[in-house]
Amino acid sequence: MYVYRICDLSRRGDIKAVADLMKGYYSDRTKNPWDMMYKDIQKYGEKQETEEDLQEILILIREAVFAALEILSFGLISEIQTPDIIQAFISEKDWNLGRRKARNLCLNIVDRLIKNGDVRYLLPSSMKREGFGFLVSRIEEIELEHFRKARPTITKGKLNLSKLEKSIIGSKFLRDQMVIETKMNADDPRIETIQEAYDLQLVELEFERTTRTRVPQDTEQITLNGQPVEVLGDEKTSSSRKRRSSEVQSPLTEFITESKSSSKKKKSSKSKRANKK
Repeated sequence: MYVYRICDLSRRGDIKAVADLMKGYYSDRTKNPWDMMYKDIQKYGEKQETEEDLQEILILIREAVFAALEILSFGLISEIQTPDIIQAFISEKDWNLGRRKARNLCLNIVDRLIKNGDVRYLLPSSMKREGFGFLVSRIEEIELEHFRKARPTITKGKLNLSKLEKSIIGSKFLRDQMVIETKMNADDPRIETIQEAYDLQLVELEFERTTRTRVPQDTEQITLNGQPVEVLGDEKTSSSRKRRSSEVQSPLTEFITESKSSSKKKKSSKSKRANKK
């Protein structure tokens, strides 16, 4: 079954081969039946005595598809369904359009999550690697706001840390403070230290955000009709090659080159005088 082939490539981490098979769908749908993928999985599931094998197949297919489309940073978001992603890319006439449509589907869902403040499974580092860096600033602002609102306070004789534990920055803060509880008695000697550490970290984060040098990030370009434009992998490579070929020497390189050439001239002039003598 074609599904087994995808799962095997996913286990081996051969994502390039998965992408090639996805591209092959547009030239030969019989050999690359991505449109029949979930029908085959459904038939397979009916024959199995346990669900473990079926769950493994679904996970491997998801990993393979998301990695090939470079949307693996969204792999933990349950709102983004694998069948919807497959349907998005097979509904177009070629790989570039299909890939773009699948990625835009993810962006629409993620945009809605960000607006709702649901950013727990959005990892800025992986999003930058996959070309979604233009979303990072919004995500970091929400993470900071969650941390700001999670200030630990004492109520009913207890220090409540549950809000901190639920926030991304807060959960890391508690790990750094080596705190595993979500509630503490008001007379716990660690409370003063925790509150002081929280206030200090909040000030540092807010100061860092206001004084940080703005680094150029990926931007989402759009066409005149409002459709997002993506720079595909091949285009990125070619443009970077062009930049490298047109680069000029740095001042340090020029200085070293000039020094070598001048030293060669001095040596040649000395040798000429020596010959004359």
